[in-house]
Amino acid sequence: METVFADQAYRGLEETLDRELGWELHVVESDGENSGFSVDRKRWIVERTYGWFGGWRRLDREYERRTDSSETMVHFAMLRIALNRLD
Repeated sequence: METVFADQAYRGLEETLDRELGWELHVVESDGENSGFSVDRKRWIVERTYGWFGGWRRLDREYERRTDSSETMVHFAMLRIALNRLD
């Protein structure tokens, strides 16, 4: 991972992420026009991906005791989603 997209709550972490992990942080600015729900650029990609995980029972609830096994299940889910799109 090289680039991280985040909302305004993570502003100020740019130097820390770059220094400790070598990641570039891009803070996605929202349109200040309305105070209600707005679809921000790049953020919708993350929300859509979380929606795809809802179909996976082991990712829907926190069943795993270790974080590495939970991370492996996320990789398996994304691999399955990508393979289904090849058809």
